[in-house]
Amino acid sequence: MFNRETILKNLNTENYYIDNHSLDLFLEDWKIESIYEDEDGLEFYDDLALEKIKKGISLKAQGYSDEQIIAKLSRMEAKIEKNEEPAKPVQPLIVSDLLEENTAASTDVAVKEETQTEIIPQGKSFTLDVSSQTLQMLAEAVAKKISDDITNSDMATRLIEAGGYKRDNEILAKQVHELLEHNKELSKRIEQLESHESKNFWSRFWGKH
Repeated sequence: MFNRETILKNLNTENYYIDNHSLDLFLEDWKIESIYEDEDGLEFYDDLALEKIKKGISLKAQGYSDEQIIAKLSRMEAKIEKNEEPAKPVQPLIVSDLLEENTAASTDVAVKEETQTEIIPQGKSFTLDVSSQTLQMLAEAVAKKISDDITNSDMATRLIEAGGYKRDNEILAKQVHELLEHNKELSKRIEQLESHESKNFWSRFWGKH
């Protein structure tokens, strides 16, 4: 805390050269009040009062009126009060309270679920209980069905292709058989012709001799 004497010393140290009379006028005109007065009537001021006096002297030197200085000093006081606003105390975290809150929340969810079930009309209420194992079984069944379909499709394709090859082979074998039969007939006719020519030749030969 400062009294008027110590305020003057502080101001003079920082090159604010004023006398006791000027200080009294500044305190009165700028409405800077003391925070404490002892039994002898000696007034004491805080750090904010000292800063206000310094700020007021600087503004006075720049030509500001007393009303303007008072307005600026009041903003200065409001700014300090805002900065000194006490922080909200940190509430201790109690594990038991947290567990109770979680339990209460779970109970609320359960009550809401029961309420929603009751709202569902008769005949439309159902319960869906699907475990991970059930989902896995369904997935495997679907995969097996798809695999079987693909396998059966490939088998059918192979059968169709095999049937086509078989028909082609049958047709080719039939054609080969027909060619063989035709060759046999040609060979037989050639033999007949050769035999006939041979007889005619020898007949003509012996006839001449």
